[in-house]
Amino acid sequence: MSRWSESDGSRRRVSPSGPPRRRLRRVLLGLGAFTALAVAAPAAIAVTEQAPVPAAAVSSLPEATLPPADATDPSISPVPLAPQGRDGTGTQVARSTAPLQLVAVTWTGPDPDSISLRSTDDSGAWGAWLPLDANSDERDGSTAQRSATTPGGTDPVWVGERTAVEVRATRDGRPVTEGLAVQRIDPGTSGNDEAIGARARERQTAARDGAPVAPAYVTRAQWGADERLMTWPPEYSPTTKAVAIHHTAESNDYSPEQSAAIVRGIYAFHATKNGWGDIGYNALVDKYGTIYEGRAGGLDRPVVAAHSGGFNRETFGIAMMGNLSDVAPTPAALTSVEKLAAWKLGGMYRDAAAKVTLTSNGGGTSKYAKGKQATVDAVFAHRDVGNTACPGNAGFAAMDTIRAEVDKLVAAAGTDVRAAWTDRPDLGDPDRVEQPTADGRGRFTDFAHGSVYWSPDTGAHEIRGPILDAWRARGADRSDLGLPTGEEYGTSTGRAQAFEHGVLRWSSAGGAVDVTPA
Repeated sequence: MSRWSESDGSRRRVSPSGPPRRRLRRVLLGLGAFTALAVAAPAAIAVTEQAPVPAAAVSSLPEATLPPADATDPSISPVPLAPQGRDGTGTQVARSTAPLQLVAVTWTGPDPDSISLRSTDDSGAWGAWLPLDANSDERDGSTAQRSATTPGGTDPVWVGERTAVEVRATRDGRPVTEGLAVQRIDPGTSGNDEAIGARARERQTAARDGAPVAPAYVTRAQWGADERLMTWPPEYSPTTKAVAIHHTAESNDYSPEQSAAIVRGIYAFHATKNGWGDIGYNALVDKYGTIYEGRAGGLDRPVVAAHSGGFNRETFGIAMMGNLSDVAPTPAALTSVEKLAAWKLGGMYRDAAAKVTLTSNGGGTSKYAKGKQATVDAVFAHRDVGNTACPGNAGFAAMDTIRAEVDKLVAAAGTDVRAAWTDRPDLGDPDRVEQPTADGRGRFTDFAHGSVYWSPDTGAHEIRGPILDAWRARGADRSDLGLPTGEEYGTSTGRAQAFEHGVLRWSSAGGAVDVTPA
Protein backbone atom coordinates (compact mmCIF):
# COMPACT_ATOMS: atom_id res chain seq x y z
CA MET A 1 0.00 0.00 0.00
CA SER A 2 3.03 2.28 -0.12
CA ARG A 3 1.76 3.82 -3.35
CA TRP A 4 -0.88 5.56 -1.33
CA SER A 5 1.22 6.91 1.49
CA GLU A 6 4.46 7.65 -0.34
CA SER A 7 3.31 8.79 -3.78
CA ASP A 8 5.63 11.82 -3.72
CA GLY A 9 8.55 10.10 -2.02
CA SER A 10 7.74 11.00 1.56
CA ARG A 11 4.98 10.03 3.93
CA ARG A 12 2.48 12.83 4.44
CA ARG A 13 0.51 13.25 7.64
CA VAL A 14 -2.60 15.40 7.84
CA SER A 15 -2.72 17.80 10.75
CA PRO A 16 -5.58 16.84 13.07
CA SER A 17 -6.34 20.43 13.98
CA GLY A 18 -5.83 22.52 10.88
CA PRO A 19 -5.89 22.61 7.10
CA PRO A 20 -3.96 19.90 5.24
CA ARG A 21 -0.36 20.63 4.29
CA ARG A 22 -0.94 20.02 0.59
CA ARG A 23 -3.61 21.03 -1.85
CA LEU A 24 -6.06 18.52 -3.23
CA ARG A 25 -4.91 17.58 -6.72
CA ARG A 26 -7.22 16.76 -9.56
CA VAL A 27 -8.10 13.23 -8.61
CA LEU A 28 -8.90 10.11 -10.46
CA LEU A 29 -12.08 9.70 -8.49
CA GLY A 30 -13.68 12.64 -10.25
CA LEU A 31 -13.84 11.28 -13.76
CA GLY A 32 -15.08 14.66 -14.92
CA ALA A 33 -11.56 16.00 -14.31
CA PHE A 34 -9.76 13.49 -16.47
CA THR A 35 -8.80 16.26 -18.87
CA ALA A 36 -5.85 16.72 -16.53
CA LEU A 37 -4.78 13.11 -17.00
CA ALA A 38 -4.20 12.87 -20.75
CA VAL A 39 -4.09 9.19 -21.64
CA ALA A 40 -2.67 7.61 -24.73
CA ALA A 41 -5.88 5.96 -25.97
CA PRO A 42 -8.45 7.96 -27.97
CA ALA A 43 -11.24 9.60 -26.00
CA ALA A 44 -14.13 7.46 -24.90
CA ILE A 45 -17.60 7.91 -26.24
CA ALA A 46 -19.57 9.72 -23.56
CA VAL A 47 -23.26 10.20 -23.03
CA THR A 48 -22.63 13.71 -21.81
CA GLU A 49 -19.43 15.72 -21.79
CA GLN A 50 -18.20 16.87 -18.41
CA ALA A 51 -16.68 20.32 -18.21
CA PRO A 52 -13.50 20.73 -16.14
CA VAL A 53 -14.21 21.72 -12.54
CA PRO A 54 -12.07 22.99 -9.67
CA ALA A 55 -10.06 20.25 -8.01
CA ALA A 56 -11.78 20.62 -4.65
CA ALA A 57 -15.20 20.20 -6.27
CA VAL A 58 -14.49 17.27 -8.54
CA SER A 59 -17.53 15.03 -8.85
CA SER A 60 -17.64 11.28 -8.53
CA LEU A 61 -18.57 9.13 -11.53
CA PRO A 62 -21.15 11.37 -13.22
CA GLU A 63 -24.56 10.25 -14.39
CA ALA A 64 -25.74 10.93 -17.92
CA THR A 65 -28.05 13.89 -18.39
CA LEU A 66 -31.02 11.83 -19.51
CA PRO A 67 -34.55 11.36 -18.15
CA PRO A 68 -35.71 7.96 -16.90
CA ALA A 69 -36.41 5.66 -19.82
CA ASP A 70 -39.98 4.95 -20.88
CA ALA A 71 -39.02 1.42 -21.85
CA THR A 72 -41.59 -1.19 -22.88
CA ASP A 73 -41.55 -4.54 -21.10
CA PRO A 74 -39.03 -7.11 -22.36
CA SER A 75 -40.21 -10.60 -23.24
CA ILE A 76 -38.59 -14.02 -23.73
CA SER A 77 -40.15 -16.75 -25.88
CA PRO A 78 -38.87 -20.05 -27.32
CA VAL A 79 -38.29 -20.44 -31.06
CA PRO A 80 -38.81 -24.01 -32.31
CA LEU A 81 -35.74 -25.89 -33.54
CA ALA A 82 -35.81 -28.12 -36.60
CA PRO A 83 -33.09 -30.57 -37.71
CA GLN A 84 -31.05 -29.61 -40.77
CA GLY A 85 -30.02 -33.18 -41.51
CA ARG A 86 -27.23 -32.29 -43.91
CA ASP A 87 -24.27 -33.60 -41.88
CA GLY A 88 -23.42 -35.52 -38.74
CA THR A 89 -22.96 -32.51 -36.46
CA GLY A 90 -26.55 -32.44 -35.26
CA THR A 91 -27.06 -28.86 -36.48
CA GLN A 92 -30.59 -27.50 -36.03
CA VAL A 93 -32.18 -24.27 -37.20
CA ALA A 94 -34.56 -21.81 -35.51
CA ARG A 95 -36.60 -19.51 -37.76
CA SER A 96 -38.79 -16.57 -36.90
CA THR A 97 -41.07 -14.30 -38.90
CA ALA A 98 -39.98 -11.34 -36.75
CA PRO A 99 -36.38 -10.12 -36.22
CA LEU A 100 -34.72 -12.27 -33.58
CA GLN A 101 -32.70 -9.38 -32.10
CA LEU A 102 -31.27 -11.22 -29.08
CA VAL A 103 -31.17 -14.99 -28.74
CA ALA A 104 -29.82 -17.35 -26.11
CA VAL A 105 -29.42 -21.11 -26.03
CA THR A 106 -30.82 -23.08 -23.08
CA TRP A 107 -30.93 -26.77 -22.07
CA THR A 108 -31.70 -29.06 -19.15
CA GLY A 109 -29.29 -31.53 -17.63
CA PRO A 110 -25.49 -31.30 -17.70
CA ASP A 111 -23.86 -28.52 -19.69
CA PRO A 112 -22.73 -29.48 -23.20
CA ASP A 113 -18.96 -29.55 -23.74
CA SER A 114 -19.30 -27.19 -26.68
CA ILE A 115 -22.07 -24.93 -27.99
CA SER A 116 -22.00 -22.89 -31.19
CA LEU A 117 -24.41 -20.54 -32.94
CA ARG A 118 -24.44 -18.72 -36.26
CA SER A 119 -26.86 -16.49 -38.11
CA THR A 120 -27.33 -15.41 -41.70
CA ASP A 121 -25.44 -12.44 -43.11
CA ASP A 122 -26.91 -9.56 -45.08
CA SER A 123 -27.00 -11.68 -48.22
CA GLY A 124 -28.84 -14.52 -46.49
CA ALA A 125 -25.83 -16.86 -46.38
CA TRP A 126 -24.81 -18.49 -43.11
CA GLY A 127 -22.02 -16.66 -41.28
CA ALA A 128 -19.21 -18.02 -39.13
CA TRP A 129 -19.88 -20.22 -36.10
CA LEU A 130 -19.72 -18.37 -32.77
CA PRO A 131 -18.60 -20.52 -29.81
CA LEU A 132 -20.63 -19.88 -26.66
CA ASP A 133 -19.92 -20.45 -22.98
CA ALA A 134 -22.38 -21.82 -20.46
CA ASN A 135 -22.96 -19.11 -17.86
CA SER A 136 -26.02 -20.17 -15.89
CA ASP A 137 -24.16 -20.87 -12.62
CA GLU A 138 -22.19 -17.64 -12.14
CA ARG A 139 -23.81 -16.82 -8.79
CA ASP A 140 -21.57 -17.99 -5.98
CA GLY A 141 -22.16 -20.78 -3.52
CA SER A 142 -24.01 -24.06 -3.37
CA THR A 143 -27.46 -22.44 -3.02
CA ALA A 144 -27.05 -20.97 -6.50
CA GLN A 145 -26.08 -24.25 -8.18
CA ARG A 146 -28.33 -25.52 -10.92
CA SER A 147 -30.25 -28.74 -10.36
CA ALA A 148 -30.72 -31.40 -13.05
CA THR A 149 -34.16 -30.01 -13.88
CA THR A 150 -33.21 -26.30 -13.90
CA PRO A 151 -32.35 -24.99 -17.38
CA GLY A 152 -28.78 -24.03 -18.15
CA GLY A 153 -27.99 -21.35 -20.69
CA THR A 154 -25.55 -19.11 -22.54
CA ASP A 155 -25.35 -15.34 -22.52
CA PRO A 156 -27.64 -13.63 -25.04
CA VAL A 157 -26.27 -13.11 -28.56
CA TRP A 158 -27.22 -10.05 -30.62
CA VAL A 159 -28.31 -10.99 -34.16
CA GLY A 160 -30.34 -7.85 -34.86
CA GLU A 161 -32.70 -8.05 -37.81
CA ARG A 162 -31.77 -11.65 -38.69
CA THR A 163 -34.65 -14.12 -38.67
CA ALA A 164 -32.78 -17.45 -38.53
CA VAL A 165 -30.01 -19.01 -36.45
CA GLU A 166 -28.36 -22.40 -36.45
CA VAL A 167 -27.12 -24.09 -33.29
CA ARG A 168 -25.12 -27.20 -32.50
CA ALA A 169 -23.72 -28.78 -29.34
CA THR A 170 -21.69 -31.81 -28.31
CA ARG A 171 -21.09 -33.75 -25.14
CA ASP A 172 -18.40 -36.45 -24.92
CA GLY A 173 -17.83 -36.00 -28.64
CA ARG A 174 -21.46 -36.74 -29.59
CA PRO A 175 -24.10 -34.30 -30.86
CA VAL A 176 -26.64 -33.29 -28.23
CA THR A 177 -28.32 -30.48 -30.15
CA GLU A 178 -31.74 -32.09 -29.81
CA GLY A 179 -31.65 -31.18 -26.10
CA LEU A 180 -31.24 -27.46 -26.78
CA ALA A 181 -33.76 -24.66 -27.03
CA VAL A 182 -33.38 -21.21 -28.60
CA GLN A 183 -34.90 -18.29 -26.69
CA ARG A 184 -35.85 -15.10 -28.51
CA ILE A 185 -35.37 -12.07 -26.25
CA ASP A 186 -37.33 -8.97 -27.17
CA PRO A 187 -35.64 -6.19 -25.14
CA GLY A 188 -38.45 -3.71 -25.73
CA THR A 189 -37.99 -0.13 -26.86
CA SER A 190 -37.24 3.18 -25.18
CA GLY A 191 -37.12 6.81 -26.23
CA ASN A 192 -33.68 7.01 -24.62
CA ASP A 193 -32.20 4.48 -27.05
CA GLU A 194 -32.00 7.05 -29.83
CA ALA A 195 -30.75 9.77 -27.46
CA ILE A 196 -27.97 7.54 -26.12
CA GLY A 197 -26.96 6.59 -29.64
CA ALA A 198 -27.06 10.16 -30.93
CA ARG A 199 -24.83 11.44 -28.15
CA ALA A 200 -22.39 8.59 -28.69
CA ARG A 201 -22.15 9.54 -32.36
CA GLU A 202 -21.60 13.20 -31.46
CA ARG A 203 -18.84 12.31 -29.02
CA GLN A 204 -17.26 9.96 -31.56
CA THR A 205 -16.71 12.97 -33.81
CA ALA A 206 -15.92 15.54 -31.13
CA ALA A 207 -13.43 13.30 -29.33
CA ARG A 208 -10.96 13.44 -32.22
CA ASP A 209 -9.67 16.77 -30.95
CA GLY A 210 -8.27 17.70 -27.56
CA ALA A 211 -7.67 15.69 -24.41
CA PRO A 212 -10.02 12.82 -23.58
CA VAL A 213 -13.06 13.62 -21.50
CA ALA A 214 -14.37 11.02 -19.11
CA PRO A 215 -17.64 9.29 -19.96
CA ALA A 216 -20.75 9.66 -17.91
CA TYR A 217 -22.53 6.42 -17.14
CA VAL A 218 -26.08 5.50 -18.12
CA THR A 219 -28.07 4.58 -15.02
CA ARG A 220 -30.44 1.63 -14.74
CA ALA A 221 -33.39 4.00 -14.92
CA GLN A 222 -31.96 5.64 -18.05
CA TRP A 223 -31.32 2.42 -19.99
CA GLY A 224 -34.73 1.12 -19.00
CA ALA A 225 -34.26 -1.58 -16.36
CA ASP A 226 -37.61 -3.12 -15.42
CA GLU A 227 -37.08 -3.19 -11.68
CA ARG A 228 -39.92 -5.69 -11.26
CA LEU A 229 -37.45 -8.27 -12.54
CA MET A 230 -34.89 -7.36 -9.84
CA THR A 231 -35.58 -10.00 -7.19
CA TRP A 232 -32.02 -10.24 -5.81
CA PRO A 233 -31.74 -7.45 -3.23
CA PRO A 234 -28.31 -5.77 -3.19
CA GLU A 235 -25.74 -7.84 -1.32
CA TYR A 236 -22.42 -6.29 -0.27
CA SER A 237 -18.84 -7.42 0.29
CA PRO A 238 -16.74 -5.66 2.95
CA THR A 239 -14.74 -3.89 0.20
CA THR A 240 -13.55 -4.15 -3.42
CA LYS A 241 -10.07 -5.55 -4.03
CA ALA A 242 -10.01 -6.31 -7.76
CA VAL A 243 -11.72 -5.74 -11.11
CA ALA A 244 -12.71 -8.64 -13.38
CA ILE A 245 -12.82 -8.05 -17.14
CA HIS A 246 -15.35 -9.86 -19.35
CA HIS A 247 -16.89 -9.82 -22.80
CA THR A 248 -20.54 -10.60 -23.43
CA ALA A 249 -19.57 -12.96 -26.31
CA GLU A 250 -22.27 -11.61 -28.60
CA SER A 251 -21.99 -10.13 -32.09
CA ASN A 252 -19.99 -6.94 -32.61
CA ASP A 253 -22.49 -5.83 -35.25
CA TYR A 254 -24.63 -3.33 -33.34
CA SER A 255 -25.20 0.41 -33.56
CA PRO A 256 -24.94 2.88 -30.66
CA GLU A 257 -28.74 3.18 -30.73
CA GLN A 258 -29.02 -0.58 -30.09
CA SER A 259 -26.67 -0.78 -27.10
CA ALA A 260 -29.25 0.00 -24.41
CA ALA A 261 -31.62 -2.59 -25.87
CA ILE A 262 -28.86 -5.21 -25.66
CA VAL A 263 -28.32 -4.34 -21.98
CA ARG A 264 -32.06 -4.68 -21.32
CA GLY A 265 -32.08 -8.06 -23.04
CA ILE A 266 -29.10 -9.36 -21.08
CA TYR A 267 -30.71 -8.13 -17.88
CA ALA A 268 -34.04 -9.83 -18.61
CA PHE A 269 -32.33 -13.13 -19.44
CA HIS A 270 -29.97 -13.11 -16.45
CA ALA A 271 -32.75 -12.12 -14.05
CA THR A 272 -35.38 -14.60 -15.21
CA LYS A 273 -34.04 -17.49 -17.29
CA ASN A 274 -30.78 -17.78 -15.35
CA GLY A 275 -32.70 -17.20 -12.15
CA TRP A 276 -30.23 -14.67 -10.74
CA GLY A 277 -32.78 -11.95 -10.06
CA ASP A 278 -30.59 -9.25 -11.65
CA ILE A 279 -28.01 -8.66 -14.35
CA GLY A 280 -24.73 -10.44 -13.64
CA TYR A 281 -22.25 -7.64 -14.39
CA ASN A 282 -21.58 -4.62 -12.19
CA ALA A 283 -21.12 -2.50 -15.30
CA LEU A 284 -21.13 -2.90 -19.09
CA VAL A 285 -19.22 -0.91 -21.71
CA ASP A 286 -20.26 -0.91 -25.36
CA LYS A 287 -17.84 -0.65 -28.29
CA TYR A 288 -18.56 3.10 -28.49
CA GLY A 289 -17.28 3.62 -24.93
CA THR A 290 -20.66 4.23 -23.26
CA ILE A 291 -20.79 2.89 -19.69
CA TYR A 292 -24.00 1.25 -18.43
CA GLU A 293 -24.80 0.65 -14.77
CA GLY A 294 -25.34 -3.06 -14.19
CA ARG A 295 -26.11 -4.81 -10.90
CA ALA A 296 -28.35 -2.81 -8.56
CA GLY A 297 -26.96 -1.42 -5.33
CA GLY A 298 -24.63 1.40 -6.42
CA LEU A 299 -21.52 1.45 -8.60
CA ASP A 300 -19.66 3.11 -5.74
CA ARG A 301 -20.43 0.26 -3.33
CA PRO A 302 -18.85 -3.25 -3.17
CA VAL A 303 -21.96 -4.98 -4.55
CA VAL A 304 -21.88 -8.76 -5.04
CA ALA A 305 -22.86 -9.62 -8.62
CA ALA A 306 -22.83 -12.80 -10.75
CA HIS A 307 -20.00 -12.41 -13.25
CA SER A 308 -17.15 -14.67 -12.05
CA GLY A 309 -18.51 -17.76 -10.34
CA GLY A 310 -16.77 -18.29 -6.99
CA PHE A 311 -15.16 -14.84 -7.10
CA ASN A 312 -18.04 -12.38 -7.07
CA ARG A 313 -17.20 -11.08 -3.60
CA GLU A 314 -14.66 -8.25 -3.29
CA THR A 315 -14.57 -7.91 -7.09
CA PHE A 316 -16.16 -5.55 -9.61
CA GLY A 317 -17.15 -7.06 -12.95
CA ILE A 318 -16.90 -4.98 -16.14
CA ALA A 319 -18.22 -6.55 -19.37
CA MET A 320 -17.16 -5.27 -22.77
CA MET A 321 -20.17 -5.69 -25.04
CA GLY A 322 -19.32 -7.82 -28.05
CA ASN A 323 -17.35 -10.88 -29.03
CA LEU A 324 -13.62 -10.43 -28.46
CA SER A 325 -12.54 -13.90 -29.52
CA ASP A 326 -10.96 -12.61 -32.71
CA VAL A 327 -11.80 -8.90 -32.73
CA ALA A 328 -9.84 -6.54 -30.47
CA PRO A 329 -11.68 -4.12 -28.18
CA THR A 330 -12.17 -0.69 -29.72
CA PRO A 331 -10.02 2.19 -28.40
CA ALA A 332 -13.21 3.84 -27.10
CA ALA A 333 -14.19 0.72 -25.15
CA LEU A 334 -10.68 0.32 -23.74
CA THR A 335 -10.54 3.94 -22.59
CA SER A 336 -13.85 3.68 -20.74
CA VAL A 337 -12.95 0.33 -19.18
CA GLU A 338 -9.62 1.72 -17.99
CA LYS A 339 -11.19 4.85 -16.49
CA LEU A 340 -13.99 2.92 -14.84
CA ALA A 341 -11.60 0.35 -13.36
CA ALA A 342 -9.28 3.12 -12.17
CA TRP A 343 -12.18 5.03 -10.60
CA LYS A 344 -13.26 1.91 -8.73
CA LEU A 345 -9.82 0.74 -7.60
CA GLY A 346 -8.49 4.23 -6.96
CA GLY A 347 -11.60 5.17 -5.02
CA MET A 348 -11.16 2.06 -2.87
CA TYR A 349 -7.45 2.96 -2.38
CA ARG A 350 -6.14 -0.16 -4.12
CA ASP A 351 -2.79 -0.59 -5.83
CA ALA A 352 -3.75 -1.41 -9.41
CA ALA A 353 -0.34 -2.98 -10.10
CA ALA A 354 -0.51 -5.34 -7.11
CA LYS A 355 -1.37 -9.00 -6.88
CA VAL A 356 -4.53 -9.77 -4.91
CA THR A 357 -5.42 -12.95 -3.05
CA LEU A 358 -9.09 -13.90 -3.27
CA THR A 359 -10.90 -16.83 -1.64
CA SER A 360 -13.28 -18.85 -3.78
CA ASN A 361 -16.87 -19.13 -2.65
CA GLY A 362 -17.40 -22.07 -4.97
CA GLY A 363 -19.86 -22.57 -7.77
CA GLY A 364 -20.18 -21.24 -11.26
CA THR A 365 -17.31 -21.70 -13.68
CA SER A 366 -14.74 -21.39 -10.88
CA LYS A 367 -11.42 -23.20 -11.30
CA TYR A 368 -11.11 -23.20 -7.51
CA ALA A 369 -13.20 -25.15 -5.01
CA LYS A 370 -14.89 -23.31 -2.19
CA GLY A 371 -12.35 -22.11 0.37
CA LYS A 372 -9.37 -22.33 -2.01
CA GLN A 373 -7.35 -19.17 -2.60
CA ALA A 374 -6.30 -17.67 -5.93
CA THR A 375 -3.71 -14.92 -6.40
CA VAL A 376 -4.52 -12.73 -9.39
CA ASP A 377 -3.76 -9.27 -10.74
CA ALA A 378 -5.84 -6.43 -9.31
CA VAL A 379 -7.25 -6.18 -12.85
CA PHE A 380 -7.77 -9.76 -14.02
CA ALA A 381 -9.54 -11.63 -16.82
CA HIS A 382 -12.49 -13.91 -16.12
CA ARG A 383 -10.54 -16.88 -17.48
CA ASP A 384 -7.91 -16.35 -14.77
CA VAL A 385 -10.35 -17.74 -12.19
CA GLY A 386 -12.94 -19.55 -14.32
CA ASN A 387 -13.18 -22.42 -16.78
CA THR A 388 -14.14 -20.11 -19.64
CA ALA A 389 -12.65 -18.40 -22.70
CA CYS A 390 -13.92 -15.01 -21.46
CA PRO A 391 -12.99 -12.26 -22.33
CA GLY A 392 -12.02 -13.92 -25.62
CA ASN A 393 -8.50 -14.30 -27.00
CA ALA A 394 -8.40 -10.77 -28.40
CA GLY A 395 -9.83 -9.36 -25.18
CA PHE A 396 -7.32 -11.33 -23.12
CA ALA A 397 -4.48 -10.00 -25.31
CA ALA A 398 -5.51 -6.46 -24.29
CA MET A 399 -5.22 -7.16 -20.55
CA ASP A 400 -1.64 -5.89 -20.20
CA THR A 401 -2.62 -2.63 -21.90
CA ILE A 402 -5.65 -2.25 -19.65
CA ARG A 403 -3.61 -2.94 -16.50
CA ALA A 404 -0.88 -0.48 -17.50
CA GLU A 405 -3.35 2.33 -18.16
CA VAL A 406 -5.32 1.66 -14.97
CA ASP A 407 -2.10 1.69 -12.95
CA LYS A 408 -1.04 4.96 -14.60
CA LEU A 409 -4.35 6.62 -13.77
CA VAL A 410 -4.46 5.36 -10.18
CA ALA A 411 -0.84 6.36 -9.56
CA ALA A 412 -1.58 9.89 -10.77
CA ALA A 413 -4.28 10.39 -8.15
CA GLY A 414 -3.76 11.69 -4.63
CA THR A 415 -6.15 12.84 -1.94
CA ASP A 416 -5.96 13.95 1.64
CA VAL A 417 -8.69 11.53 2.62
CA ARG A 418 -6.51 8.67 1.48
CA ALA A 419 -3.52 10.00 3.39
CA ALA A 420 -5.63 10.30 6.53
CA TRP A 421 -6.87 6.73 6.12
CA THR A 422 -3.30 5.48 5.69
CA ASP A 423 -2.46 7.01 9.07
CA ARG A 424 -5.51 5.38 10.71
CA PRO A 425 -5.43 1.64 9.92
CA ASP A 426 -8.06 0.90 12.57
CA LEU A 427 -10.68 2.46 10.28
CA GLY A 428 -10.61 -0.75 8.26
CA ASP A 429 -11.13 -1.13 4.52
CA PRO A 430 -13.09 1.43 2.49
CA ASP A 431 -16.58 0.21 1.69
CA ARG A 432 -17.45 3.00 -0.74
CA VAL A 433 -15.63 4.87 -3.49
CA GLU A 434 -14.47 8.32 -2.35
CA GLN A 435 -17.20 10.92 -2.87
CA PRO A 436 -17.55 14.71 -2.99
CA THR A 437 -19.35 16.33 -0.08
CA ALA A 438 -22.87 17.62 -0.67
CA ASP A 439 -21.71 21.20 -1.22
CA GLY A 440 -18.69 20.20 -3.30
CA ARG A 441 -16.24 21.85 -0.88
CA GLY A 442 -14.49 18.64 0.07
CA ARG A 443 -14.47 14.85 -0.12
CA PHE A 444 -15.17 11.86 2.09
CA THR A 445 -14.90 8.09 2.24
CA ASP A 446 -16.80 5.57 4.34
CA PHE A 447 -14.79 2.78 5.95
CA ALA A 448 -15.66 -0.34 7.91
CA HIS A 449 -15.33 1.50 11.24
CA GLY A 450 -16.05 5.13 10.45
CA SER A 451 -15.65 7.89 7.87
CA VAL A 452 -13.07 10.54 6.97
CA TYR A 453 -14.17 13.98 5.75
CA TRP A 454 -11.83 16.56 4.24
CA SER A 455 -12.12 20.11 2.96
CA PRO A 456 -9.52 22.87 2.45
CA ASP A 457 -11.11 24.81 5.30
CA THR A 458 -11.39 22.02 7.87
CA GLY A 459 -8.63 19.53 7.08
CA ALA A 460 -9.17 15.77 7.26
CA HIS A 461 -10.92 14.30 10.30
CA GLU A 462 -12.36 10.93 11.12
CA ILE A 463 -15.80 10.51 12.62
CA ARG A 464 -17.21 7.28 13.95
CA GLY A 465 -19.45 5.51 16.44
CA PRO A 466 -22.48 7.14 18.12
CA ILE A 467 -21.39 10.63 17.11
CA LEU A 468 -21.23 9.59 13.45
CA ASP A 469 -24.68 8.02 13.80
CA ALA A 470 -26.09 11.18 15.37
CA TRP A 471 -24.49 13.41 12.72
CA ARG A 472 -25.87 11.23 9.95
CA ALA A 473 -29.30 11.42 11.54
CA ARG A 474 -29.08 15.20 11.19
CA GLY A 475 -28.09 14.93 7.52
CA ALA A 476 -24.30 14.42 7.79
CA ASP A 477 -22.50 16.86 5.46
CA ARG A 478 -25.90 18.35 4.54
CA SER A 479 -26.66 19.21 8.17
CA ASP A 480 -26.53 22.66 9.76
CA LEU A 481 -23.49 21.53 11.78
CA GLY A 482 -21.25 21.40 8.71
CA LEU A 483 -18.08 19.29 8.53
CA PRO A 484 -15.95 18.09 11.47
CA THR A 485 -13.15 20.46 12.41
CA GLY A 486 -11.35 18.25 14.90
CA GLU A 487 -11.12 14.72 16.22
CA GLU A 488 -13.48 13.14 18.74
CA TYR A 489 -12.44 13.71 22.36
CA GLY A 490 -13.48 12.56 25.82
CA THR A 491 -15.58 14.57 28.25
CA SER A 492 -16.49 14.04 31.88
CA THR A 493 -19.71 12.30 30.80
CA GLY A 494 -18.91 10.78 27.42
CA ARG A 495 -17.52 11.88 24.06
CA ALA A 496 -17.70 15.01 21.89
CA GLN A 497 -16.59 16.33 18.50
CA ALA A 498 -16.43 19.84 17.08
CA PHE A 499 -17.98 20.81 13.75
CA GLU A 500 -17.97 24.03 11.76
CA HIS A 501 -21.18 25.27 13.39
CA GLY A 502 -21.39 23.50 16.69
CA VAL A 503 -20.37 20.56 18.85
CA LEU A 504 -21.95 17.12 19.13
CA ARG A 505 -21.77 15.68 22.64
CA TRP A 506 -22.68 12.11 23.46
CA SER A 507 -23.17 10.20 26.71
CA SER A 508 -24.43 6.70 27.38
CA ALA A 509 -27.12 8.17 29.60
CA GLY A 510 -28.48 10.94 27.42
CA GLY A 511 -27.46 10.01 23.89
CA ALA A 512 -26.27 12.73 21.51
CA VAL A 513 -27.04 16.45 21.79
CA ASP A 514 -25.59 19.38 19.88
CA VAL A 515 -24.20 22.51 21.44
CA THR A 516 -24.22 25.48 19.06
CA PRO A 517 -22.09 28.49 20.03
CA ALA A 518 -23.83 31.86 20.18
